[in-house]
Amino acid sequence: MSVNLIMIDHALTDHRSVPAMLRGAGDGREQSWEDFKNAHPSLAQEELMEEFRQEARYGHIHIKNKYAIFLYKKYIAALIALIVIVA
Repeated sequence: MSVNLIMIDHALTDHRSVPAMLRGAGDGREQSWEDFKNAHPSLAQEELMEEFRQEARYGHIHIKNKYAIFLYKKYIAALIALIVIVA
């Protein structure tokens, strides 16, 4: 077995990680929490977390993922290009 083990921190490049979110390179998951927190300023932190968990579980909160939006726009552009080529 090799003795030279190298540790690599992938958190900075993973868009889902907290370090990436703190650097502004996250995927936008934190924005849903911020919007929910600002919409319910009177709730205590524990109540806010429980309410957010329930709302997310039952599909009332959707993650605003900027990569999913980009992918959606890319598919629309490809569809329009296909229609233009065929027509």
